Amino acid sequence: MFAYPKQSFMIAAMRFVARILVPLLFAPLFTQCGSRSAPPTNTVTGPFDRRGNYIEDWTDKPEKWYRPSTPSEKSKSKPKPKAIAKKDTPPEIAVVKPKPVVVKPKPKPKPKPKAVRYKVRKGDNLTKIGRKYGVSVSSLRRANGISGDLIRIGQVLKIPR
Repeated sequence: MFAYPKQSFMIAAMRFVARILVPLLFAPLFTQCGSRSAPPTNTVTGPFDRRGNYIEDWTDKPEKWYRPSTPSEKSKSKPKPKAIAKKDTPPEIAVVKPKPVVVKPKPKPKPKPKAVRYKVRKGDNLTKIGRKYGVSVSSLRRANGISGDLIRIGQVLKIPR
């Protein structure tokens, strides 16, 4: 490929910057990007919590300041023994006591009211009798098997309830 001497020098310089100088310049910026903990020093770092956040309320309380643990402190604490289940003992079974069954007495059925009977008099009709007892003409017809409006004096009618 044919290129002018100034252009090839510029291209080489840009490649040098891209390959070598950019990683060297930006490496310190990215070293703690994913880190959420305080810097790994063995000194008291001031009123900061474990994540490195400054807490103003702790400025007068040095006992709350973050102090990184040292390997000697970790060895002082005794590991807790793991609980081992014994195979000889049967598993505990929870005993559930049944709730007492309360049997409510069934209410006695209400006695059906005796059918009211009405003896037809002179001048009566189904409409007049229905109004007197608060029932419809059609229910009077059904209860007594009447198909029309004809009733006779002395006839006994059942009044439905």
